[in-house]
Amino acid sequence: MVSKQSIIVLALLILSLTPIFADNNKPDSVYDIQCGCYANHENAAQLVHRLQELGFSWYSFQIDLCTRFIVDVNVDWNEKSAFTVKYPEFADAFLVENLWDLPRPDPENISPLPSKEEFINIMAPYMQRQYQYGYYNPRRLPMAKERARMYTQFIYEASSYYGLDPFLLFAVGNFETYFYNMFGDLDRLKYKYPDPAQGMFQILSSTARAIHRDMTKQKVPYAPKQLPEDLRAYPRTQIYFAAHYLHNLHQQQHGNRYMALLAYNSKYNPNYDYPRRVMLFYQRACKYFIKSSERYK
Repeated sequence: MVSKQSIIVLALLILSLTPIFADNNKPDSVYDIQCGCYANHENAAQLVHRLQELGFSWYSFQIDLCTRFIVDVNVDWNEKSAFTVKYPEFADAFLVENLWDLPRPDPENISPLPSKEEFINIMAPYMQRQYQYGYYNPRRLPMAKERARMYTQFIYEASSYYGLDPFLLFAVGNFETYFYNMFGDLDRLKYKYPDPAQGMFQILSSTARAIHRDMTKQKVPYAPKQLPEDLRAYPRTQIYFAAHYLHNLHQQQHGNRYMALLAYNSKYNPNYDYPRRVMLFYQRACKYFIKSSERYK
């Protein structure tokens, strides 16, 4: 027989849990929708293709061998029903916590992409300005015009080789260092096994080794025969390394640039602010290009 004291304890426990479930029905609460969880890469790719056809913004999370795909919709409980009625193929989808509102730059991209000459002519002066007034250049030292043109040329060529948006690769270097060719994470040098970030794109030494192995294995024509100890002296190499790495991350993340950026910053400790901030730099670069190209017409 259950004692009176046990019943009271059980009742108090139920009361304490009630607000947790009630919160889910608050009218001002919004959620995203998990529409699939796949371990098979082909099934995942089919789902991603369908999401792209529908024009949905989505993100994903890895759980063991399974990848959860979540549509960034920000809906409440009533709107979820309308969603499944409109898209019956997702009848088994369910609401999940709104963990991440994807950045949506305006413009989303520049299409068609400019020619190499146009990209260099417009973005090289922009790179010079970003470098001179960037956070890592307190003395406001200028970047030589020839160097800016060389860097933008490498960015465009590396992006073209890997099928990347050159403005995205540009934005990563812009955010990471304002194109200041430097060592980063100097506190790593204090460790027994230092692994400093190097160059404009802040590539860890360990990551550079993995990239070099992968490029060599794939016989990429731009892979150096020997891995430089200090990438700072090899700007073309570090730009191609960054492009190769970002390309691989795009493939791993089914072409999702936000997830690729998240992994570029760290595969193990996701910093959701990183893609947002990179995309702000992306948006500024695109707007600068559009405004400047209109002046040339």
